[in-house]
Amino acid sequence: MGTTTRTYGDILKLDELLQMQERVADAPDTLFFITIHQIYELWFMVILHELEQARAHLFRNDLRAARYHLVRVHQIERVLVAQVDTLETMNARNFLAIRGRLDNTSGFQSAQFREIEFLSGLKDESYLGSTDVTPAERERLRRRLAEPTLWDAFQSAHRRRGGPDLVELTRTEAGDRELLDVVEALLDHDEGFSLWRGRHVYMVERHIGAKHGTGGSSGVPYLQATLAKRFFPELWAIRSQL
Repeated sequence: MGTTTRTYGDILKLDELLQMQERVADAPDTLFFITIHQIYELWFMVILHELEQARAHLFRNDLRAARYHLVRVHQIERVLVAQVDTLETMNARNFLAIRGRLDNTSGFQSAQFREIEFLSGLKDESYLGSTDVTPAERERLRRRLAEPTLWDAFQSAHRRRGGPDLVELTRTEAGDRELLDVVEALLDHDEGFSLWRGRHVYMVERHIGAKHGTGGSSGVPYLQATLAKRFFPELWAIRSQL
């Protein structure tokens, strides 16, 4: 018997992938709308994987390897911000036609988005009771709430390297350069995710104005209230002490 050679399509499971776009409305932009949100969720999946790798390396005090994954996360976040430009190609009429068929679903219910927040250090147990997610998603979120965060891992590495003064390290750039590089990489992650939040707010306001969100949130006011969130406030505070 001959061996079967797998194709590019087999490896990427393209037959399945290209049939996973539900047409939720009879509107020209439905395929685009569903696909772009699936792309976001795929990127969220990759970010979670990279953050887990970075966390593991920090707990092992391998800062060079941790930074390798954090740099990738930052570059992905730049892609997420750029993707908002594509969403803004939708006109208000087509967006409203799709929105009317979303029932109570919303990006507010993205479990992976919350996992990124929880894993990075921004845990909020009240989310479990404030939105609808699948049982599997709820279990993942509970696990994230219970497990160490990226910030916990950084603190572990900081202690194992003698606990140098991070203000002085930043001011002089003398001493543990690997630790300083990780500090900057964590800030890049924090800033990159915040930039995506901000870009997303303007896109939503452009499409729905002051209307309430479909997932139970207040819409733009809720999103605006999240802009002050920071994963690593202690690292941001260093700048004020220089």
